[in-house]
Amino acid sequence: MNLHTFEDLLETIEIQSVDYATFRKQLGVLDISDVTGNFCVRSDLDTFLDRVATKDDDNRKELVEDYCTKMYQILVTDAKESLRTFYSKSGQLPQPLEFYFDMPTGNCLDDEAFMGMTNSKYGRVCKNINFDDFYNTKKLYTNDSQYVFGLIKVMYEKFHIRNSLCAPAFFDHIIHTENDYTQFWHDFWIGANKASIFNPYTFKSILDTQFTGDVLFSPCMGWNAYQLGFYNSQFKHMVSTDVIPNVVDNANLLHTEYQDWNQKDTFQQLFVEEEKTVDYYLCPSEQLDTRHNFVEKYAGKVDAVLFCPPYFDLEIYPGDEQSTDSFPDYNDWLTGYWEETVKLCASVMKPGAKFGFVISNYRNHAKVDTTISQDMKAVVDKHLSFDKHMKVRWSGLSSSRQAHKQRDGNYEDFWLFIQEQD
Repeated sequence: MNLHTFEDLLETIEIQSVDYATFRKQLGVLDISDVTGNFCVRSDLDTFLDRVATKDDDNRKELVEDYCTKMYQILVTDAKESLRTFYSKSGQLPQPLEFYFDMPTGNCLDDEAFMGMTNSKYGRVCKNINFDDFYNTKKLYTNDSQYVFGLIKVMYEKFHIRNSLCAPAFFDHIIHTENDYTQFWHDFWIGANKASIFNPYTFKSILDTQFTGDVLFSPCMGWNAYQLGFYNSQFKHMVSTDVIPNVVDNANLLHTEYQDWNQKDTFQQLFVEEEKTVDYYLCPSEQLDTRHNFVEKYAGKVDAVLFCPPYFDLEIYPGDEQSTDSFPDYNDWLTGYWEETVKLCASVMKPGAKFGFVISNYRNHAKVDTTISQDMKAVVDKHLSFDKHMKVRWSGLSSSRQAHKQRDGNYEDFWLFIQEQD
């Protein structure tokens, strides 16, 4: 399996070699209200500062050359090293691939909430193997101009920066930058639209504490995170589907790597009784039965359904058959994607099997707070019996641009249902 490398990143960004005068002339501030997807520039840096740096104690205009000199260092003369810092924090695997197959025992359940950031390092491999798709994921708009990789490319290739990097605190951070770019990327992240990955250890913890049985069905792959959780659970067979081709390819490649490790690892050979098996599909979950006779193949075989479904239009993923492409209207999406997926799951679940999903409300592109969590629960209520409501707690940060697992008070809802006995 080919892991993503820093050299792969460098091949996708055209680092510029220009003198300071050229850089200074081209340095511009992006228009954050732009929804064309073209990364439009609002103004040059000096014009921007003339407009916003108006208070007596705001010295940004006096220090603008210091700022530009440091930005020239970051984006031109030391561009590779600054990008290396980004990559080391956001994509590089600090451990061999095999490390991520073997999670600690135990779980992250604390009373009635799962501590979602516990052992979160195991999700790092998901970012690496899906690096390009993950960091090209958009939010709320298909023509989003503030997704991570788009902002990085326009910053290094055209010297157009998001206005947040010119804000007083970040401006000060930049002029005091030496050769450590950690703070620069921390500031960059605050102004970027980020995709999210469900912590594989949290997925494993939910499986271990709320589900029993042998066969697991996940109606999406969650950037391959659920697969890693499955490997560390008591379940023996996993069925899953996704519409991102690279994610499905990676699922199969990852399973081959897991099998190879399983055969070489002494503990696995001595103490693991049965080999884990998988069935993976490249198909929208609501189309699985139409295209693959899914119900006939799996009827009465599934013990557990667990996943974090799409949040309608919160994250715009790559792939030609995303649910929001098929059902761009929210109510149609609830019926055509969500209810059809729920009905499919109910059709293959054993009596007594459980269905769980993780979701939270969010603020949409119209700045309206959604009720997607309650809406999706209400759909499931029509087909399965409610069992319990729990929470997944994520990081301590919260803002309108945080990944969806860090919104709504830093908690997500975990809804659990059961297939009644015949």
